[in-house]
Amino acid sequence: MKLTLLEDLVCPCGRNLELTTLSAVDVEVQGRPMAEVISGWLCCDFCSEKFPIIRGVPRMLSSALLEVLKAEYPEFFRNRFSRSNGIADDRMQASIKTMRSFGYEWRYFSDIRPEGERNFRFYFEGCQPETFSGKMVLDAGCGKGRHLFYTAQYARKAIGIDLSPAVDAAFENTRHLPNAHVIQADLFRLPLRRHSFDIIYSLGVLHHLPDPEAGFRELLAYGRPGSGVIIYVYWSLNDEPSWKRRLLSAVGAVRRATVGLPFPILRVFSWIVAVGCEVIFVLPYRLLRDSRYRDFAETLPLKTYAQFPFRCLYQDQFDRFSAPIEHRYDRHEVEEWLERAGLVDIRILSGAGWRAMGRISNSSVAIERSATIK
Repeated sequence: MKLTLLEDLVCPCGRNLELTTLSAVDVEVQGRPMAEVISGWLCCDFCSEKFPIIRGVPRMLSSALLEVLKAEYPEFFRNRFSRSNGIADDRMQASIKTMRSFGYEWRYFSDIRPEGERNFRFYFEGCQPETFSGKMVLDAGCGKGRHLFYTAQYARKAIGIDLSPAVDAAFENTRHLPNAHVIQADLFRLPLRRHSFDIIYSLGVLHHLPDPEAGFRELLAYGRPGSGVIIYVYWSLNDEPSWKRRLLSAVGAVRRATVGLPFPILRVFSWIVAVGCEVIFVLPYRLLRDSRYRDFAETLPLKTYAQFPFRCLYQDQFDRFSAPIEHRYDRHEVEEWLERAGLVDIRILSGAGWRAMGRISNSSVAIERSATIK
């Protein structure tokens, strides 16, 4: 954890935190010396919450989720932390399953690959690098840090949060950037100062929450008046041909069985599915898109993957069949999210889902209304 993160980090109760360092290193980041806390504690004197820093990442989780950390990092907790009395309700159980699923995924697919920049530009279509220049940026659901890696190259400060142990990969992928920071935290309990970010984005995350719109509205509380907001959620295909909807229903039926599989077995299954998708949809699209059959080629599912290596398709199939919760939306439903939250300058783009963009109104009333979870 870079010490400059302390300027923005608070207890979820809103109070400042006191740092206790157990181990730290002096590192050189882009030619600049910088102190980095590798392990320690962040403590709140007001509510007595105590959060560990493990492997360079502050773990700002509730007591029930801290129990999962004890299984992930037993060497840190040995003789240091008494067992918590946190009660895991249904929402917390769903969070724990999601935490483990994406933790496994982003650790296995942990590297930042050359095609990542093309993927970044797809999600931020219409945004130039200057969009992030000098800005405070929040990456809500950063995974392995693939988008944080690029935004931090332009932003004044970029903070990535993720519920899962994928933060370990995100930390390693971005620790060489002096303005990139990673936190393990629950989106509904963010340890950050409200109304402090210029750009907030959440890509491929909200549709995995028990209440996606509530998560969306919670994020808006961290934006300043005029802040830009970008989200990506799955589409429902209700406006697509019936055969595509039937195919999606079949995938949904298979998902109900695969979410309970051990991750190594699920990885093999996902690879087989990805090979099938490559042969049936992606390769035909590549062959036909510049031929007289291009109109047919444009109707094929998964054609977006024609511009990416096979590994991207493989990873996304693992994502699809492992995530415990998955919601899908029509265009008008996503548009209504933004309108109900009081966003302005709304723009929605299609492409393997909905990329929705807007701006928080300059009215502080709109911000406070957005912060209320309904």
